[in-house]
Amino acid sequence: MSGLENGDLALASLMNASDPGPAAEPYAILRQEVELDINFRERSVSGICTFKIYPLIPDLEELVLDTRQCEIDLKNITVDGYKTNAEAHDPYDRMEPPTNAQIGATQHHIMKKWMAPLLPEARRQLPVVERAEQLNISVPADGSLRIRLRPDALIRDAEPKRILKLKTAKSVSDNATGFSDAIEEITVVVPFKSTTIRDGLHFVGVEEGDLRYPHVYTRHSLEPGMASCIFPCLDDPGSRHSWTIKITCPRTLGDAFAQPLATQSSLSTLLEGSRKRKASDISTHNPGSSFTEEDKLREITVVCSGNLAGEQMHPKDERKKTMIFECVNTAARHIGFAVGPFEHVDLGAEFRTEEADEKLGANAARIHGYCLPGRVEEVRWTCQVVVAAADFFAPEFGRYPYEAYKICFVEDLVHDTAVANSLSLCSTRLLYPETIIDTEVEVSRKLIHALASQYVGVHIVPNERSDTWLIIGLQWFMTDLFMKTLCGNNWYRFHIKSLSDKLVEADVRRPSLHALGDYLHLGDFELEFMALKAPLVLYILDQRMSKIPGSTGVVRVLSQMVSAANISNTDPKATTLSFQDFRRWCEKRSQYVPDELWDQYVFAAGCPKLDIHQKFNKKNLNVDIQILQCQGPVKKSISKDEFWRELQEEIHNVYAGDVPKLFTGPFTVRIHEADGTPYEHYQLITEKDKGGTNLQIAYNTKYKRLKRTKKAMAAAANSNSDKHEIQEDDVVYFNMLGDVLTSQKDMEDWGLQDWAPEVQTKMDQESYEWIRLDANMEWLCFMKTDMQEYMYLAQLQQDRDVVAHQDAMLAFKREKRHPVHSTVETRTVMDKRYYHGVRVMAVEDLAKQAHPDLNYIGMVHLILCFRKFFCKKVPIPGKKDAYNYPIAPNDFTDKGQYAIQCAIPAVLARTTDLQEKGRCSKRARQFIMEMLMFNDNSENEFSDQFYIAKLLDALTTSLIPQKKITEGYLIKNLDPFDDDDAEFKSFIEKTIEEIDKFRRMDEWTLTYQNIWTTTALHCKMRLMKARVIPESALDFVQYLQDDNIDLVRIKAFECLVELGMISKPPILKLLLSYMSTDSSPFVRDRLFKVFCQGIAAIAFGENKASTQELEALDDGGLVIDQGDAEIQQRKLDAVRREDIAHALTALKEELKGNREMQISIWKAFNSPVIGLQEKRQLLELCSAMFESEDSLLVTMRYPIVWKATREPTIVATAPLPALGTPPKKRCVIKFKSEYRTFPKSRDVAAIEAPQPPAPLPAPAPSTTSSFSAARVEIKPPEKKTIVKLQSRPSYIAKPRESPAPEAAPPVRKESIAGTVPPRPSTTAGPRTPLPTSVPSAPAPNPPVAQPVIKTAVPKAASPPPPVPAPKPQKSSDVPAPKPSTVILNKPKIVKPVIKRKSDESLEGASPKKIIKTNNDSFRSDPSRNSSFKSDSARGEFFKKETPLRTEAAPKSNFSRDSAPQAPSSRISTFSVRPNANGRPSKVVTVPFRKWTKLSARAQRNIDYEQSQREKQMLAASASSISGRDLATPVHKRSSAAVGFSSGSAPSSPKSRMQSPAGNGYGSSSSYAEKEQRSKDRDKFRERMDRDNDRERERERPREKERDKEKYRERDRDSDRERPREKGRERDKDKYRERDRDSDRERDRARDKYREKADRGDSDRAASRTDSDRERNRDRERERERSDRDRERTDRERERMRDKYRDRADRDSDRESGSSYNDRDREPRDRDRDRDRDRDRDRSSGSSLLIKKDRKPLPGLGDREKERRPLPSGLPSEKAPHPLKESHSPLNPTPAAATTNGGGEPKKKIIKLKLKSSGSGLGGGSGSGTTSSSTPR
Repeated sequence: MSGLENGDLALASLMNASDPGPAAEPYAILRQEVELDINFRERSVSGICTFKIYPLIPDLEELVLDTRQCEIDLKNITVDGYKTNAEAHDPYDRMEPPTNAQIGATQHHIMKKWMAPLLPEARRQLPVVERAEQLNISVPADGSLRIRLRPDALIRDAEPKRILKLKTAKSVSDNATGFSDAIEEITVVVPFKSTTIRDGLHFVGVEEGDLRYPHVYTRHSLEPGMASCIFPCLDDPGSRHSWTIKITCPRTLGDAFAQPLATQSSLSTLLEGSRKRKASDISTHNPGSSFTEEDKLREITVVCSGNLAGEQMHPKDERKKTMIFECVNTAARHIGFAVGPFEHVDLGAEFRTEEADEKLGANAARIHGYCLPGRVEEVRWTCQVVVAAADFFAPEFGRYPYEAYKICFVEDLVHDTAVANSLSLCSTRLLYPETIIDTEVEVSRKLIHALASQYVGVHIVPNERSDTWLIIGLQWFMTDLFMKTLCGNNWYRFHIKSLSDKLVEADVRRPSLHALGDYLHLGDFELEFMALKAPLVLYILDQRMSKIPGSTGVVRVLSQMVSAANISNTDPKATTLSFQDFRRWCEKRSQYVPDELWDQYVFAAGCPKLDIHQKFNKKNLNVDIQILQCQGPVKKSISKDEFWRELQEEIHNVYAGDVPKLFTGPFTVRIHEADGTPYEHYQLITEKDKGGTNLQIAYNTKYKRLKRTKKAMAAAANSNSDKHEIQEDDVVYFNMLGDVLTSQKDMEDWGLQDWAPEVQTKMDQESYEWIRLDANMEWLCFMKTDMQEYMYLAQLQQDRDVVAHQDAMLAFKREKRHPVHSTVETRTVMDKRYYHGVRVMAVEDLAKQAHPDLNYIGMVHLILCFRKFFCKKVPIPGKKDAYNYPIAPNDFTDKGQYAIQCAIPAVLARTTDLQEKGRCSKRARQFIMEMLMFNDNSENEFSDQFYIAKLLDALTTSLIPQKKITEGYLIKNLDPFDDDDAEFKSFIEKTIEEIDKFRRMDEWTLTYQNIWTTTALHCKMRLMKARVIPESALDFVQYLQDDNIDLVRIKAFECLVELGMISKPPILKLLLSYMSTDSSPFVRDRLFKVFCQGIAAIAFGENKASTQELEALDDGGLVIDQGDAEIQQRKLDAVRREDIAHALTALKEELKGNREMQISIWKAFNSPVIGLQEKRQLLELCSAMFESEDSLLVTMRYPIVWKATREPTIVATAPLPALGTPPKKRCVIKFKSEYRTFPKSRDVAAIEAPQPPAPLPAPAPSTTSSFSAARVEIKPPEKKTIVKLQSRPSYIAKPRESPAPEAAPPVRKESIAGTVPPRPSTTAGPRTPLPTSVPSAPAPNPPVAQPVIKTAVPKAASPPPPVPAPKPQKSSDVPAPKPSTVILNKPKIVKPVIKRKSDESLEGASPKKIIKTNNDSFRSDPSRNSSFKSDSARGEFFKKETPLRTEAAPKSNFSRDSAPQAPSSRISTFSVRPNANGRPSKVVTVPFRKWTKLSARAQRNIDYEQSQREKQMLAASASSISGRDLATPVHKRSSAAVGFSSGSAPSSPKSRMQSPAGNGYGSSSSYAEKEQRSKDRDKFRERMDRDNDRERERERPREKERDKEKYRERDRDSDRERPREKGRERDKDKYRERDRDSDRERDRARDKYREKADRGDSDRAASRTDSDRERNRDRERERERSDRDRERTDRERERMRDKYRDRADRDSDRESGSSYNDRDREPRDRDRDRDRDRDRDRSSGSSLLIKKDRKPLPGLGDREKERRPLPSGLPSEKAPHPLKESHSPLNPTPAAATTNGGGEPKKKIIKLKLKSSGSGLGGGSGSGTTSSSTPR
């Protein structure tokens, strides 16, 4: 046989260029119907896709569709009901390398070229609108399925030819969709099945050890190809049509994992033959086995895109149901669904008031939430903002485009949200309880963005890839507009300014927004940058449009677009958005033409940098402003987080956009002149001002400067001062911000300072207060001015805009440290009128003021601020003016104050003291430690878990010194005789103890997402990286168990990589193994990013630098001054971080020759779990790590030739030959197949052949084979050769300068297992003898091609592996060609065969058993007994089982050692004995070790005989029960012993000896009667069973009717209850309105009284302004309202406390087993009242209720086990109580649990009471604790 095989063709195609993507196809899909059947047990999907096709050309040849990882049933594809021919190939086959080529990590470029058709670069792009106009609207992604539509391809006879008519232009113009009404549709049906799922779907909770609720959901991507992984479709974003989706799933959770039916199990038994299975052969994993009965009854729900059209039971299987959904005008990429036991929450009905519902009317969208069991409350709390957002979007932008909006929370989602048609899949990581306040703003913004994506992104799609920025920008623009109404205008403007500053830093060497759409497939980083810049561009566009009179902003443009799309929802022009259309709409709705904005911010890159100088021109009374722009090249260092982005952009040639030299546009200047009046001036920067822009702005106030004296400042600060002393020309600001701590006493106590006299004089000479540049935020720029510091102070205190405050704080941050700056920032922190973001900025800048030059005034101000806000002021008895400041209990109701409370410890930890060797000062460290130890959250309604985590992080920061430690570890280098070092060492140990304490507490106290565990791991990593404590990888490896939640495992790997452990092979292999085999795609994605950070550390030389420093210490203490070499190395390290090319060069040099890294990463690449995107990322990472190698090891098949040989002539002799008849002669010719190992033509250069191998030793003769040895053919070996693709040298083959390597040669996995003798060894040495148990016949040794293998290490000899005997075959059969193997690895060690004890002596006697069988057990079936293989080891033989063998069966060789057969004493023998009925029967005697090989029928006979024997012995020994227990029902028999399938265990010889008959069979006189009674009893029981079955069958319909009636009654009750709930809500509204009316009446009466009093007191009225009266009135009204609210809250809290206390009492009684009756209620109520009175009278302290053996909260059982990061494999240590290790001297030890009568341990409740007195931070007495233990 000659020619190339399939693998060779695949190898040849490696060198060919990738085929371009398929072009537009001339057909349109009108409708697609998808039927899916979800199988949770097998993790597979099967179904049928039906397409309604409209051809656009006559005589359409074929239909081209997309399908991936689907098995298409090509034989059953039909076209209009007739079968047709079709071709299909799976594009995912290219994800695996060809079988005949061994590709490694250094051949990454070859594999990337092989996978090129799957990559997004190969797809063509056609605009959606142009395709709709030309009617070529189908562009397949792969075109992997081609179905013939011509009549000659249809499998039928005598069918007329189909005539397809092309529609006319008139019909196209009449219909908006382009299709006429009378069209001829083609119906195509495609059946499919998906069993191996990589992409598209994700199953959760179906694997072994996964205790989460099982569910499955779709995965989505921006690029085409993900939808075709689920079902065959046209995976084109521009092809949008109608859909009908029918999903069949199990009815309940128990049905999803139910065992197969009995018919299926019996069928599988017949297919397996009569071979009995061991217990080890049966899979013990059953995902449904861990469910409770309540979980098994949970209904499985389908949440899908579109509207629910119906639900019905499956017609063939009552355990399944089908749900039908319909949606219109949707692309395949936006079809999504989730199937699982979800619980439903009607968010619209719960959070939308009746007023809002009536106001919105038909525009009100129905919103539904779905979550896994136990998380309903979290969904209600998290998603309540979604209802408000939907009610905001409807009147502002237009009606919601679909009927309902569904939010489904699932596990393991890679991104936080994934949008589909009317459906958003959200990660459960977003859910948070009511007590968590740290993540609510961020989570709310993500959920609102998912809702906004339904308007723009799903309903309105981009026309081209370059228009994607417009879709992303509008989504976030809508989101931030609603967040403005939710969080306030200050939050909105502060957020926009923060994003603008972030963009200025990020938009360096990045592509433009218009070009960025083509590179979104590279990674999430491109989409994140687009989401950052696009909404800011739309914001400045809205600001510029709104400033022009008579024009509207972007909001009205977007509203017009949504309204047009809702009206014409099937028109491609209305539902498609392009940049040109958006630009035309903006110009139409406004008089402003923003051409310069599009050119500078959309088609160009970068942000302007403005250097502004201003001065007052006294001569012309003008303010001269000069604006210079410098957008030159900027050197930016690459961080480890940006390494992967830089690498991707370098590989894919993503070039940076052109930065304009001059940015133009309107520019607003606001001058606050001397009288305090702001004057706004609109200027314009044009292209004419290339050298710089000079603006001359007129001054409006009279030139005389109005003096602003200290007297006026004091009068403004203190309203009680004498205001009559203020001069007439002084300007006084009574409402100035930051006017706190202005008295002389406060300034002395706090150490505040004012401006120097010379600065005050300069301030008095200024002509204006301050200047605001770009006040309306119309530029995305960095701005630097030369304004004086006191001008920024005036801007901070007198301007009302939060952006002005932010600019002032940024200016103070850029300036040098100054004592007045500390004063200004302290006053900013203390003034609660500032926005909390500005106050946090002031706190962060105070760390700079903690310097010896300023006497560490910044640290003092931080501590004083914390004491003022969050501590109590307690006077010390006996001391005057002496106070203690104990920390007050937490109160997080004011979120602004909570932000300050979290920021102060973090900033305080960064303050350093030069007198303490650059460490954090002792005072600051002790203050932070007291914050942690005396933290009290007992009176707080919110959780303090995040606050404690921030305190632990602050403590860690305080331990890290400012100077980097290069030698040893800090904790070991401290001098124990130095007081400061000894104190610092003890503080380090105490901090580590606190970190471990909270880490252990998290193992038994569930925190939100295990925040304490992740924080503890991060803190330890920081200390180890700073060399404060020694490194310990075990602290992180113990949290890599699968039982921990994903975030904990990811954090553990992140810490290991950050410490440089990736250079160690065990950690590297473990990381790559988890990264490629973990079932969660979220974990794999995050671990890949962690791995990229580790590679970036190697590329930047971080790990190498630490290694060199350690090596330098080993040279006997000799220090070598390297001089210029060290300086040059530092320059190279700096260049690495600035240029990615230098970093990649250094990375390849570091990893050169690293075989461990190559093998591990390529093993991860070949994982069957990862998908296409992950494989592409690993290939590109390999291209950055290793030099490409152009040599490839290829396995090629030899051609087969036939050789004919003539045998000697044979004379046939007849038995009685006739006289004169010559004898007959026969000519025999034998044909033999061989492999041709040399070319036919001599022109081809011959390859040198190696020496023939030595002959193998003769094997032992086999006595069991019935075939002739001469008929057995040995397959000749095959060659492996090197195919050189190019001639340039390889860099990887160059050996590294190191001693003789001990590693193995370049590892190439063997093509085929060693079935032929390999190449002989080239070195002398003893050969390992082959085992004699492998029989083989002598065969010729054909020449083997000597492969040319390029290696970096010398070749080692390896002995040949054992050659198993080939299977016998006929000479006419051509043996299947198998490639030969070139073994380059280490020699394999043949382990000796370990025999069992039962095999040690075959000749010895063994225990025998006498069993009774029938004649069928002695029949021999050669087909059934031929399962033994002669080349299998003894261990493998005993893993399988076979029916009982007798002498009649042919003997087979089943021993690896080819031992002779056992003697006759071991063979089964026959005997005749009477059976239980008295009839003779055959009895066989077998060895004891064969008992496990008995057939099922023999086992049943044994069981029956043993049961009868036991009955007879019992009857003989106890006559009183002679006839009662002889017949035992089947369901009451004891379980079988080892080796038996059912029945009783065999009786012992002792029991048979005790029988009266002496032979183990009992008395024969009463045997017939007993047997007859047993039979009668069995018949009677069978008859009763049949009657019971019939009765149950008759009762089953009645039970169903009763259940239906019960459900109807429940529905009627719910219907009756719904109006009641609405009535109660109306009553509540009435009560609220009545309260408001009463408040208004009370206020009206109070106002009348006050007006009357004001009119009577004219002097007081003259001195008091109207604003003061109004302010006092508001304060009184607010005080009364707060008093009422407080009383109402106290009543409600008391009621809830009683309610929960009663519930706790009932739960404790229920757990202890006692009944809640009247007898026990009295003492319990009396105890409860006493406890309640004690709690009310208690003035201070806290109580903690600890309950042993406590159960988790409802709904948190499995999730608590999953999230709890208890490391397995280590000795478990019970975590102590927090009071035990903090400051309580009491260590309560519960008494031993006692048991009640039922054996259940009684539970004991211990109540601890903590009272603190005199605990202070400023020096006071310690805290004392008391405790009492009362068992309940």
